[in-house]
Amino acid sequence: MTRFVHKTALLFLTMLLVLSVGGCGSDGATSTTAGKGGAGGAGGAKTGTGGTPGVGGTVGSGGVTGTSTQGMGGSTPVSFGGGTAIDASGAGGAITEIDASVSSPEGGTATEAGGGEAGAVSPGQCDATTTPVARHGKLRIENGKLVNQCGRPVSFTSMSMYDWSQQGRQFYNATAVRNLFTDKKCTTLRIPLLAGNYPGQYNRMKTVMDACIATGIYCIPNWHVIGNSDVNRARPFYEQLAREYGDTPNIIYEPWNEPKGQSWTGVIKPYMEDILRAIRAIDPDNVFLAGTRQWCQQPGEACSSPINDPNVGYVFHFYAASHSIGGFRRSIDTCLTAKKLVWTTEYGGCAANGSGALNVPSVNAWWAYMDENLISSNAWALETNAETSSVFRTSGVSSTGPWPDSQLTDWGRLVFAQIAKNYPITMSQ
Repeated sequence: MTRFVHKTALLFLTMLLVLSVGGCGSDGATSTTAGKGGAGGAGGAKTGTGGTPGVGGTVGSGGVTGTSTQGMGGSTPVSFGGGTAIDASGAGGAITEIDASVSSPEGGTATEAGGGEAGAVSPGQCDATTTPVARHGKLRIENGKLVNQCGRPVSFTSMSMYDWSQQGRQFYNATAVRNLFTDKKCTTLRIPLLAGNYPGQYNRMKTVMDACIATGIYCIPNWHVIGNSDVNRARPFYEQLAREYGDTPNIIYEPWNEPKGQSWTGVIKPYMEDILRAIRAIDPDNVFLAGTRQWCQQPGEACSSPINDPNVGYVFHFYAASHSIGGFRRSIDTCLTAKKLVWTTEYGGCAANGSGALNVPSVNAWWAYMDENLISSNAWALETNAETSSVFRTSGVSSTGPWPDSQLTDWGRLVFAQIAKNYPITMSQ
């Protein structure tokens, strides 16, 4: 990075920033400085005044109303932290010197802007209210928390799909995905694919993945096996996913549904490291969720011997009628203390076999604990089987939605109410 700029040029640049850019500063304020290493490089809208609301930045969203026709790249000759204003690509690239006296309200100085990184984002982008991905963008893990593209902690309360039978596979379609977001406020979808269904039925998962991206929600493709998993069969699956989706912010990898009696250090961790190496050769940084021992109920021992990658989290599963919070909280707390991410990618309100009565007090206790600790979750399951864990009734249910309460089971009404309650929280984080 060049380290010299004439003071007059610096003053000119600062004035331009005031007109067109709001940094990652405090929300609702007019920011004239570059936050988080400098605003800009986010692309933004190609037309309009100041970009579209929540992208180019509006007053009260951390940006100032300007006349930029390039969104966050700016119509000025200089882009602050990501290429030039001509392409407004946000692809990084060094800037030609910013004096250290131009400070950043969220740490560091504007001297650190750009530098070949992915490009800083604007608070307008992190305050978007259209879709989860529009707001939060590329996710990463910091200090054991899932954070969005502006470094804000975030959590997601959503659903898992079901690949065991047509009762669940009927929902693997684009219209259902769109309605799961618009009607039921699902922000992520866990997408199981049984190991025996790859590669022959891969397109079913691909349909859902593509729909998640088009809808603006996150997707968790899951190699769905219980017990033993063959790393040599799973690896090509995740290599294909990384090649096709690794350049999107939507994908979150989960390469083993539920290890059973295998040891963490002897079997599960080496398996995860093998899959992770294959993914990282293609996709260097999207979030990876490692399954843990005993049907994903022992994350603590995994967090005590973690995988050496900053964007790896650890999976926990529970069924409220079989697993009280008191019996498992210590293991999760071990991860939280070690500043390792935990994500509950599967849970239910009934017994572990999917049947029996709902234990509402137990699931409420779990929800309160997960909310308090920003633990993301995906409830089981989007299916019409005659099981307590099914969210849909066995008949008269649309395969595409929307779904009125008359098409939901007791579990469906309960869990979708929890998802709806947490949606505005997720979209305000």
